[in-house]
Amino acid sequence: MRQYALIIAAGLGIVAGSLLTLFWQTPSLALPERTLIVHVQNRTAETLPSVDIGYANVDTQQKTTILQLQPGETRSVVLNHEPGLGYTIEAHFSDGLSLGVCGGRHSESRVMREVIMPEGILSGIGEP
Repeated sequence: MRQYALIIAAGLGIVAGSLLTLFWQTPSLALPERTLIVHVQNRTAETLPSVDIGYANVDTQQKTTILQLQPGETRSVVLNHEPGLGYTIEAHFSDGLSLGVCGGRHSESRVMREVIMPEGILSGIGEP
């Protein structure tokens, strides 16, 4: 009986040591250089049915759509887009109205924020 307990303890030690070594030596994944993180925050009193982010490079044009952004909610989107080239953001309201702005023209930052309010969209650097 004691021999089985020793074998089980040794097996658990080997498994725990292997997992610890795996997680300790695995490098964290970095974002590719041509990525831009955009934090989009809804500071209105209503759910936004959709928020569109349009962006283009020399040979590509892309659009990312955020659906059902709740009041007070912030969502983060990673774009395959060179920082500093800018993008357009358009927030659509349930009554059919929309707000739009060009943002992301700050080449010194890979992290941008877009704060959607009833009277407009504030664009800036960093998290909201």
